Amino acid sequence: MTDRAELETTARQYALFFENVTTERIKEVHELISDDVHFIDPFNDVKGRENFEKVFHKMYEDVQEPRFKILDLAWSGDLCFMRWDFTCKQKYLGNWSVRGLTEVHFDAQGKVIAHYDYWDASRHFYRKLPIVGAMIKWIASRAAI
Repeated sequence: MTDRAELETTARQYALFFENVTTERIKEVHELISDDVHFIDPFNDVKGRENFEKVFHKMYEDVQEPRFKILDLAWSGDLCFMRWDFTCKQKYLGNWSVRGLTEVHFDAQGKVIAHYDYWDASRHFYRKLPIVGAMIKWIASRAAI
């Protein structure tokens, strides 16, 4: 088992990867993630390094100028939480930003084994789409007090 100091180092390096990622630098994450890393966000649920990379390549196909700004790293035992802001330009949404939280799990070798993203896709994405957004806003208005 890896000690906490090593996990903190890996977490900081992982955060820096996100802040500095480009299409040319995606493979740099390999030294930080497990072969069977599990990645979940509101759009994806994939396992393995190759699929992890595909998520990033797809992001660069879909948006322009994507940027992550890591705001905080917090710990609960050996579990790391990474709070972040993401900004980009998107064809249908224009300038787009979202704040989220990532739950990061580590394996016995200290590599990232799981990356679970949490952010409000309804409010920050689906509501901004032309037809779907109107339906979601209507449903939300019915559910609100």
